[in-house]
Amino acid sequence: MRPLTYTRSLSELWVGISTIEAKWKSWESTFSPDTYILGSALPSEDLVQQILQMPSDSALYWKNQWIAYRASSPQKEHRQIKYLTVQPAFIQYPEELLEANSRSLETEIKPNTSNQNAFAERGNTLINPTNCFIDPSASLTGSILDASHGPIHIGKNVILQIGTYIQGPAAILQDSITNLGAIIRPFTTIGPGCKVGGEISASIFFPYSNKSHEGFIGNSIIGSFCNLGALTTCSNVRNDLKSVHLYNYATNNQRDTGRKSFGILLGDYVTTGIHTKFNTGTVVGNHCNISGTQFLPKFIPSLTWGEYPNFTPYRTDRAAENATAWIHAKKQEIPENLHSSIEQIWKEEANARN
Repeated sequence: MRPLTYTRSLSELWVGISTIEAKWKSWESTFSPDTYILGSALPSEDLVQQILQMPSDSALYWKNQWIAYRASSPQKEHRQIKYLTVQPAFIQYPEELLEANSRSLETEIKPNTSNQNAFAERGNTLINPTNCFIDPSASLTGSILDASHGPIHIGKNVILQIGTYIQGPAAILQDSITNLGAIIRPFTTIGPGCKVGGEISASIFFPYSNKSHEGFIGNSIIGSFCNLGALTTCSNVRNDLKSVHLYNYATNNQRDTGRKSFGILLGDYVTTGIHTKFNTGTVVGNHCNISGTQFLPKFIPSLTWGEYPNFTPYRTDRAAENATAWIHAKKQEIPENLHSSIEQIWKEEANARN
Protein backbone atom coordinates (compact mmCIF):
# COMPACT_ATOMS: atom_id res chain seq x y z
CA MET A 1 0.00 0.00 0.00
CA ARG A 2 2.92 2.36 -0.55
CA PRO A 3 3.06 5.34 -0.76
CA LEU A 4 0.00 5.77 1.51
CA THR A 5 1.61 3.80 4.34
CA TYR A 6 4.75 5.91 4.52
CA THR A 7 2.96 8.26 6.92
CA ARG A 8 0.12 6.14 8.34
CA SER A 9 -0.60 2.62 9.49
CA LEU A 10 -2.92 0.32 7.54
CA SER A 11 -5.63 0.92 10.14
CA GLU A 12 -5.53 4.66 9.36
CA LEU A 13 -6.59 4.16 5.74
CA TRP A 14 -9.92 5.80 4.91
CA VAL A 15 -12.78 3.59 3.75
CA GLY A 16 -16.36 4.82 3.45
CA ILE A 17 -16.99 7.50 6.08
CA SER A 18 -14.18 6.65 8.51
CA THR A 19 -10.78 5.04 8.97
CA ILE A 20 -10.51 1.27 9.32
CA GLU A 21 -9.47 1.73 12.96
CA ALA A 22 -12.64 3.68 13.73
CA LYS A 23 -14.77 0.84 12.33
CA TRP A 24 -13.41 -1.53 15.01
CA LYS A 25 -14.08 0.81 17.95
CA SER A 26 -17.48 -0.62 18.89
CA TRP A 27 -15.95 -4.08 19.41
CA GLU A 28 -12.68 -2.99 20.96
CA SER A 29 -13.73 -3.55 24.57
CA THR A 30 -14.94 -7.09 23.86
CA PHE A 31 -11.57 -8.40 22.66
CA SER A 32 -8.92 -9.88 24.91
CA PRO A 33 -6.08 -7.35 25.54
CA ASP A 34 -3.58 -9.69 23.84
CA THR A 35 -5.47 -9.64 20.51
CA TYR A 36 -3.78 -8.39 17.35
CA ILE A 37 -5.81 -7.66 14.21
CA LEU A 38 -4.47 -7.05 10.71
CA GLY A 39 -4.59 -3.29 10.17
CA SER A 40 -6.24 -3.53 6.75
CA ALA A 41 -8.95 -6.01 7.85
CA LEU A 42 -12.50 -4.69 7.83
CA PRO A 43 -14.88 -5.81 10.59
CA SER A 44 -17.88 -8.05 10.02
CA GLU A 45 -20.10 -9.91 12.48
CA ASP A 46 -18.67 -13.25 11.37
CA LEU A 47 -15.04 -12.15 11.69
CA VAL A 48 -15.66 -10.56 15.08
CA GLN A 49 -17.18 -13.82 16.38
CA GLN A 50 -14.21 -15.79 15.06
CA ILE A 51 -11.81 -13.44 16.84
CA LEU A 52 -13.76 -13.65 20.10
CA GLN A 53 -13.53 -17.45 19.99
CA MET A 54 -9.74 -17.55 19.50
CA PRO A 55 -7.90 -19.32 22.34
CA SER A 56 -4.64 -17.89 23.70
CA ASP A 57 -1.56 -18.22 21.48
CA SER A 58 -3.61 -18.99 18.37
CA ALA A 59 -4.13 -17.29 15.02
CA LEU A 60 -6.75 -16.91 12.31
CA TYR A 61 -5.52 -17.15 8.74
CA TRP A 62 -6.95 -16.67 5.29
CA LYS A 63 -4.68 -18.77 3.05
CA ASN A 64 -1.15 -17.44 3.74
CA GLN A 65 -2.24 -14.20 5.40
CA TRP A 66 -2.81 -13.88 9.14
CA ILE A 67 -5.95 -11.92 9.98
CA ALA A 68 -5.83 -11.96 13.78
CA TYR A 69 -3.93 -13.65 16.59
CA ARG A 70 -3.55 -13.68 20.35
CA ALA A 71 -0.10 -13.41 21.88
CA SER A 72 1.74 -11.62 24.68
CA SER A 73 3.75 -9.63 22.12
CA PRO A 74 3.76 -9.08 18.33
CA GLN A 75 4.71 -12.21 16.39
CA LYS A 76 5.65 -13.00 12.79
CA GLU A 77 5.14 -16.75 13.04
CA HIS A 78 2.25 -18.69 14.54
CA ARG A 79 1.97 -22.34 15.53
CA GLN A 80 -1.68 -22.88 16.39
CA ILE A 81 -3.52 -21.77 13.24
CA LYS A 82 -7.18 -21.92 12.28
CA TYR A 83 -7.94 -21.29 8.61
CA LEU A 84 -11.04 -19.27 7.85
CA THR A 85 -13.50 -20.88 5.44
CA VAL A 86 -15.08 -17.58 4.39
CA GLN A 87 -12.78 -14.90 3.00
CA PRO A 88 -12.71 -11.84 5.26
CA ALA A 89 -12.58 -8.35 3.80
CA PHE A 90 -9.06 -6.96 3.96
CA ILE A 91 -7.08 -4.57 1.78
CA GLN A 92 -3.99 -5.83 -0.04
CA TYR A 93 -3.74 -3.43 -2.98
CA PRO A 94 -4.88 0.14 -3.75
CA GLU A 95 -7.61 -0.91 -6.17
CA GLU A 96 -9.15 -2.99 -3.37
CA LEU A 97 -9.34 0.15 -1.23
CA LEU A 98 -11.59 1.74 -3.86
CA GLU A 99 -13.79 -1.36 -4.04
CA ALA A 100 -14.11 -1.48 -0.25
CA ASN A 101 -14.97 2.22 -0.26
CA SER A 102 -17.81 1.62 -2.71
CA ARG A 103 -19.28 -1.16 -0.55
CA SER A 104 -18.87 0.80 2.68
CA LEU A 105 -20.61 3.90 1.38
CA GLU A 106 -23.70 1.85 0.59
CA THR A 107 -23.85 0.25 4.05
CA GLU A 108 -22.38 2.80 6.50
CA ILE A 109 -24.39 5.93 5.71
CA LYS A 110 -27.37 6.19 8.05
CA PRO A 111 -29.97 8.73 6.84
CA ASN A 112 -31.42 11.28 9.22
CA THR A 113 -34.47 13.54 9.18
CA SER A 114 -33.90 17.03 7.80
CA ASN A 115 -35.93 20.17 7.21
CA GLN A 116 -36.77 19.99 3.51
CA ASN A 117 -38.38 23.43 3.46
CA ALA A 118 -35.23 25.05 4.82
CA PHE A 119 -33.13 23.41 2.09
CA ALA A 120 -35.60 24.47 -0.61
CA GLU A 121 -35.51 28.08 0.60
CA ARG A 122 -31.75 28.10 -0.08
CA GLY A 123 -32.28 26.81 -3.62
CA ASN A 124 -31.39 23.19 -2.99
CA THR A 125 -32.94 20.14 -4.62
CA LEU A 126 -32.86 16.81 -2.79
CA ILE A 127 -33.87 13.73 -4.76
CA ASN A 128 -34.90 10.92 -2.42
CA PRO A 129 -34.03 12.91 0.72
CA THR A 130 -34.91 9.96 2.97
CA ASN A 131 -31.65 8.40 1.74
CA CYS A 132 -29.50 11.32 2.95
CA PHE A 133 -27.62 12.14 6.11
CA ILE A 134 -27.09 15.89 6.44
CA ASP A 135 -25.52 17.19 9.63
CA PRO A 136 -27.46 20.17 11.06
CA SER A 137 -24.29 22.28 10.98
CA ALA A 138 -23.77 21.78 7.23
CA SER A 139 -24.45 24.67 4.83
CA LEU A 140 -26.04 23.87 1.45
CA THR A 141 -26.76 26.53 -1.16
CA GLY A 142 -28.14 25.99 -4.67
CA SER A 143 -27.04 22.35 -4.74
CA ILE A 144 -28.56 19.15 -6.13
CA LEU A 145 -28.24 15.92 -4.16
CA ASP A 146 -29.44 12.78 -5.97
CA ALA A 147 -29.71 9.88 -3.54
CA SER A 148 -32.01 7.80 -5.73
CA HIS A 149 -29.26 5.25 -6.49
CA GLY A 150 -27.34 5.37 -3.22
CA PRO A 151 -27.10 7.25 0.09
CA ILE A 152 -25.38 10.60 0.56
CA HIS A 153 -23.54 11.73 3.69
CA ILE A 154 -22.91 15.44 4.34
CA GLY A 155 -20.81 15.81 7.49
CA LYS A 156 -20.36 18.37 10.21
CA ASN A 157 -19.59 21.95 9.09
CA VAL A 158 -19.50 20.94 5.41
CA ILE A 159 -20.16 23.76 2.94
CA LEU A 160 -21.70 22.98 -0.46
CA GLN A 161 -21.38 26.03 -2.66
CA ILE A 162 -23.77 27.03 -5.44
CA GLY A 163 -24.10 24.55 -8.29
CA THR A 164 -22.73 21.51 -6.47
CA TYR A 165 -24.02 18.21 -7.89
CA ILE A 166 -23.71 15.01 -5.84
CA GLN A 167 -24.80 11.54 -6.93
CA GLY A 168 -24.96 8.87 -4.26
CA PRO A 169 -23.51 6.81 -2.85
CA ALA A 170 -21.07 9.52 -1.78
CA ALA A 171 -19.74 11.20 1.34
CA ILE A 172 -18.44 14.71 2.03
CA LEU A 173 -16.90 14.55 5.49
CA GLN A 174 -16.39 17.07 8.27
CA ASP A 175 -15.16 20.60 7.46
CA SER A 176 -14.86 19.98 3.71
CA ILE A 177 -15.97 22.48 1.09
CA THR A 178 -17.14 22.08 -2.50
CA ASN A 179 -16.32 24.85 -4.94
CA LEU A 180 -18.86 26.44 -7.31
CA GLY A 181 -20.24 23.88 -9.74
CA ALA A 182 -18.47 20.86 -8.24
CA ILE A 183 -19.56 17.47 -9.62
CA ILE A 184 -19.24 14.58 -7.18
CA ARG A 185 -20.13 11.31 -8.85
CA PRO A 186 -20.98 7.97 -7.16
CA PHE A 187 -18.66 5.96 -4.90
CA THR A 188 -16.64 9.01 -3.84
CA THR A 189 -15.42 9.89 -0.36
CA ILE A 190 -14.10 13.38 0.29
CA GLY A 191 -12.23 13.21 3.60
CA PRO A 192 -12.26 15.82 6.36
CA GLY A 193 -10.88 19.29 5.70
CA CYS A 194 -10.74 19.05 1.89
CA LYS A 195 -11.75 21.60 -0.73
CA VAL A 196 -12.88 20.16 -4.06
CA GLY A 197 -14.21 21.30 -7.40
CA GLY A 198 -14.42 20.11 -10.99
CA GLU A 199 -15.48 16.49 -11.53
CA ILE A 200 -14.60 13.64 -9.15
CA SER A 201 -15.79 10.07 -9.61
CA ALA A 202 -15.33 6.82 -7.63
CA SER A 203 -12.38 8.24 -5.70
CA ILE A 204 -11.07 8.74 -2.17
CA PHE A 205 -9.57 12.02 -0.99
CA PHE A 206 -7.68 11.60 2.26
CA PRO A 207 -7.99 14.48 4.78
CA TYR A 208 -6.80 18.04 4.10
CA SER A 209 -6.30 17.85 0.33
CA ASN A 210 -7.46 20.30 -2.33
CA LYS A 211 -8.71 20.00 -5.88
CA SER A 212 -10.44 23.34 -6.04
CA HIS A 213 -10.71 23.87 -9.79
CA GLU A 214 -11.86 22.26 -13.03
CA GLY A 215 -10.38 18.94 -14.11
CA PHE A 216 -11.37 15.27 -13.84
CA ILE A 217 -10.22 12.80 -11.20
CA GLY A 218 -11.68 9.30 -11.44
CA ASN A 219 -11.09 5.92 -9.75
CA SER A 220 -8.23 7.51 -7.83
CA ILE A 221 -6.77 7.75 -4.34
CA ILE A 222 -5.42 11.14 -3.26
CA GLY A 223 -3.29 11.29 -0.11
CA SER A 224 -3.36 13.98 2.56
CA PHE A 225 -2.15 17.58 2.17
CA CYS A 226 -2.18 17.38 -1.63
CA ASN A 227 -3.03 20.33 -3.83
CA LEU A 228 -4.03 19.74 -7.45
CA GLY A 229 -3.60 22.78 -9.67
CA ALA A 230 -6.31 24.05 -12.02
CA LEU A 231 -7.22 21.60 -14.83
CA THR A 232 -5.16 18.79 -13.34
CA THR A 233 -6.76 15.73 -14.94
CA CYS A 234 -6.26 11.98 -15.05
CA SER A 235 -7.24 9.19 -17.38
CA ASN A 236 -8.93 6.29 -15.60
CA VAL A 237 -9.52 3.85 -18.48
CA ARG A 238 -7.05 2.68 -21.11
CA ASN A 239 -7.93 3.40 -24.75
CA ASP A 240 -7.62 -0.32 -25.55
CA LEU A 241 -9.79 -1.26 -22.54
CA LYS A 242 -7.11 -3.63 -21.23
CA SER A 243 -6.51 -4.00 -17.51
CA VAL A 244 -4.59 -1.27 -15.72
CA HIS A 245 -1.07 -1.84 -14.38
CA LEU A 246 0.23 -0.06 -11.25
CA TYR A 247 3.76 0.37 -10.00
CA ASN A 248 4.45 -2.03 -7.11
CA TYR A 249 6.91 -0.78 -4.49
CA ALA A 250 7.61 -4.32 -3.27
CA THR A 251 8.88 -5.55 -6.66
CA ASN A 252 9.99 -2.23 -8.21
CA ASN A 253 7.91 -3.24 -11.23
CA GLN A 254 4.46 -2.89 -12.76
CA ARG A 255 1.64 -5.10 -11.44
CA ASP A 256 -1.49 -6.08 -13.35
CA THR A 257 -4.49 -5.01 -11.24
CA GLY A 258 -6.94 -7.04 -13.31
CA ARG A 259 -9.21 -3.98 -13.29
CA LYS A 260 -10.33 -1.88 -16.23
CA SER A 261 -10.49 1.37 -14.26
CA PHE A 262 -7.85 3.08 -12.15
CA GLY A 263 -6.68 6.66 -12.38
CA ILE A 264 -3.93 7.87 -10.06
CA LEU A 265 -2.51 6.99 -6.66
CA LEU A 266 -0.95 10.02 -4.98
CA GLY A 267 0.98 9.92 -1.74
CA ASP A 268 0.89 12.73 0.81
CA TYR A 269 2.16 16.28 0.19
CA VAL A 270 1.88 16.17 -3.60
CA THR A 271 1.28 19.45 -5.45
CA THR A 272 0.66 19.76 -9.18
CA GLY A 273 0.85 22.74 -11.53
CA ILE A 274 -1.95 23.87 -13.83
CA HIS A 275 -2.83 21.61 -16.78
CA THR A 276 -0.99 18.63 -15.29
CA LYS A 277 -2.00 15.40 -17.08
CA PHE A 278 -1.79 11.93 -15.57
CA ASN A 279 -2.06 8.72 -17.55
CA THR A 280 -4.13 5.71 -16.53
CA GLY A 281 -2.57 3.87 -13.60
CA THR A 282 -0.07 6.50 -12.44
CA VAL A 283 1.59 6.26 -9.02
CA VAL A 284 3.19 9.31 -7.39
CA GLY A 285 5.16 9.10 -4.15
CA ASN A 286 5.18 11.51 -1.22
CA HIS A 287 6.52 15.07 -1.18
CA CYS A 288 6.39 15.81 -4.91
CA ASN A 289 5.99 19.21 -6.58
CA ILE A 290 5.36 18.41 -10.25
CA SER A 291 3.79 19.68 -13.43
CA GLY A 292 3.78 19.01 -17.16
CA THR A 293 1.70 19.75 -20.24
CA GLN A 294 2.33 16.27 -21.66
CA PHE A 295 1.45 13.01 -19.91
CA LEU A 296 3.68 12.44 -16.91
CA PRO A 297 5.48 9.11 -16.33
CA LYS A 298 3.36 6.31 -14.85
CA PHE A 299 5.61 6.18 -11.80
CA ILE A 300 7.08 9.24 -10.11
CA PRO A 301 9.25 8.56 -7.05
CA SER A 302 8.86 10.48 -3.82
CA LEU A 303 10.75 13.76 -3.53
CA THR A 304 10.51 14.67 -7.21
CA TRP A 305 10.42 18.33 -8.28
CA GLY A 306 9.93 20.23 -11.54
CA GLU A 307 8.17 20.29 -14.88
CA TYR A 308 8.33 17.06 -16.85
CA PRO A 309 10.58 16.02 -18.57
CA ASN A 310 12.99 18.14 -16.50
CA PHE A 311 12.39 16.45 -13.16
CA THR A 312 15.04 16.77 -10.45
CA PRO A 313 15.31 15.40 -6.89
CA TYR A 314 13.41 17.58 -4.40
CA ARG A 315 15.71 18.80 -1.63
CA THR A 316 14.60 17.31 1.67
CA ASP A 317 14.71 20.67 3.45
CA ARG A 318 12.55 22.26 0.77
CA ALA A 319 10.14 19.32 0.93
CA ALA A 320 9.81 19.75 4.70
CA GLU A 321 9.29 23.50 4.28
CA ASN A 322 6.53 22.92 1.71
CA ALA A 323 4.84 20.26 3.84
CA THR A 324 4.93 22.56 6.87
CA ALA A 325 3.28 25.34 4.87
CA TRP A 326 0.38 23.10 3.84
CA ILE A 327 -0.04 21.75 7.36
CA HIS A 328 -0.23 25.32 8.69
CA ALA A 329 -2.69 26.26 5.92
CA LYS A 330 -5.00 23.48 7.10
CA LYS A 331 -4.52 24.47 10.77
CA GLN A 332 -3.09 21.09 11.74
CA GLU A 333 -0.18 20.14 13.98
CA ILE A 334 3.20 19.42 12.42
CA PRO A 335 4.29 15.80 13.08
CA GLU A 336 7.37 15.58 15.29
CA ASN A 337 8.93 13.08 12.90
CA LEU A 338 8.32 15.10 9.71
CA HIS A 339 12.00 15.62 8.88
CA SER A 340 13.07 12.09 9.84
CA SER A 341 10.16 10.66 7.84
CA ILE A 342 11.28 12.53 4.72
CA GLU A 343 14.83 11.27 5.15
CA GLN A 344 13.58 7.71 5.59
CA ILE A 345 11.41 7.90 2.46
CA TRP A 346 14.42 9.16 0.49
CA LYS A 347 16.46 6.16 1.63
CA GLU A 348 13.71 3.61 1.01
CA GLU A 349 13.19 4.74 -2.59
CA ALA A 350 16.83 4.61 -3.64
CA ASN A 351 16.15 1.68 -5.98
CA ALA A 352 12.97 3.25 -7.33
CA ARG A 353 14.80 6.43 -8.35
CA ASN A 354 17.23 4.33 -10.35
